[in-house]
Amino acid sequence: MSKVRTCPACADGAAAGDSFCEGCGRTLPGGIGDTSVENPDSVPTAPQVSLSGATPGPEHDGRPGLVPEDGPPTAPQVSLSGATPPVPDALATQPMRRDSVPSGSGGPSLSSEPARSAGPARSGSRTATSAPTVPAWPPPATGSVPVKPTNPELCSWCPGRVRTGFCASCGRLQPRGRDHVEVCAPGAVGVSDRGLRHRRNEDALGVRVLPADAPHAPGAVVAVVCDGVSSSPRSDEASRVTAEAGVAVLAEQVLRGEDPRRATGAAMTEAARAVAAIADSPRSAPACTFVSAVVRPDTGAVTVGWVGDSRAYWLSGGPSASASALLTRDDSWSEAMVQMGMLSREEAMRSANAHALVAWMGADSGQIDAHVSTVTPTGPGAVVLCTDGLWNYYPEAVDLAAAVPGAGTAPREAARRYVDLALEAGGKDNITVVVIPVPGGGGPRAGQA
Repeated sequence: MSKVRTCPACADGAAAGDSFCEGCGRTLPGGIGDTSVENPDSVPTAPQVSLSGATPGPEHDGRPGLVPEDGPPTAPQVSLSGATPPVPDALATQPMRRDSVPSGSGGPSLSSEPARSAGPARSGSRTATSAPTVPAWPPPATGSVPVKPTNPELCSWCPGRVRTGFCASCGRLQPRGRDHVEVCAPGAVGVSDRGLRHRRNEDALGVRVLPADAPHAPGAVVAVVCDGVSSSPRSDEASRVTAEAGVAVLAEQVLRGEDPRRATGAAMTEAARAVAAIADSPRSAPACTFVSAVVRPDTGAVTVGWVGDSRAYWLSGGPSASASALLTRDDSWSEAMVQMGMLSREEAMRSANAHALVAWMGADSGQIDAHVSTVTPTGPGAVVLCTDGLWNYYPEAVDLAAAVPGAGTAPREAARRYVDLALEAGGKDNITVVVIPVPGGGGPRAGQA
């Protein structure tokens, strides 16, 4: 994704303090052109109405809606304005594009495994040449799960041979330490993959599971997913630092007995400070999105927090469970246009700025408000956190649930399968997904925490 500060009507650049767009003459809404307002992020903290499950379709007949009749569950926004300095006027005039990011080497690996062997950077032809005899190839790779050949000349995906980092048979780039990461915990599974088009993985994830005998929130699962903004420098480092800081603080706060909402706010504030601290200057600021979840099996409550367009979903696990629903609302130009009634969703998504961000974490983010929301679904299912590398192909919660039925009963297979599906659909972006099973039958429905 990219970052944008533009006129919502014509996408012309809007300078800080402008009341009218110089391109089309329309009045600029507060927070788009003026970075000095107290709360420039005016998007409500609620699931998108069209995806929330508040009005279930025929496929949800008989299922309870996840959203109460009196409206979507919301929470006061958590101000991050003190965590990052305001964006300079010079940065607020033009949108940044994804293709402006310079290519470079990936950051430190999230995986504890040693980096897989990979040849030098791709150069020249991939035509096979004579090579020494190599031992028999190991069992086949499965979709997004590469194998680890003992010989670096063997492909991790097929029985082909590797030349200059690529397989001469299937043409796939060989995995490195962060190209494919899997995190398996007793209560959650996360998979992150570079995809097929990017040179490095700019996504990151973190998962923690509290002890079953913890005095507060026993067995709670805490997870964070971040997506580096490709139009910013060192976006892979931004996502890694943000995910690590966010999940550490969130787990610590919940373990100490802090309310999940306040813990989420504290975690996002610290994560925002961490990513801002690695910036060389506001003009050269690494940036990323953020989405987190705290799933409490003792109460059944699910608390999510987010900035940007990485998403959290509830996926229903049966006819008696709450209907599948999107739990977040994108901080994107297209969603802002829809919420302000200026464009229909179809019109907004046809724009070149459809996926441009209006809020992110980074030293150049200006004053933003993070979102925190709590729901308590009924019945079994799964909470899924993911980047747009997955949800671009399955944006609707119903479709995401149908693509991998029973995600809550086999989280590892589900997480891998979601990555496989994104790769099969084109793998245009990095892909990260965390699946947190919710068996149901937790504490009584408590509404908002």
